[in-house]
Amino acid sequence: MRLHRYRGKENGLMVIGTSSELRALGQSLIAAAEHPPEPLVKDWPPQVAEAAIVGAQEFLLSFHLEALGASTPKSNLP
Repeated sequence: MRLHRYRGKENGLMVIGTSSELRALGQSLIAAAEHPPEPLVKDWPPQVAEAAIVGAQEFLLSFHLEALGASTPKSNLP
């Protein structure tokens, strides 16, 4: 998998992968919704999937399930 950040008329981040990589990611996300994992660290949302992104630098993209009532980490969105 790889990431591509783009800027211009629109700004965004693309996650680009093979059909098997995207299928595995989707299956991990669906499984987490059906059977939520326990958080590994208290008050942090449990990780349900991750993908190592190789490019100019090694980058880890992870997906986490929102923990009910938890606010760690704080949002970085406006």
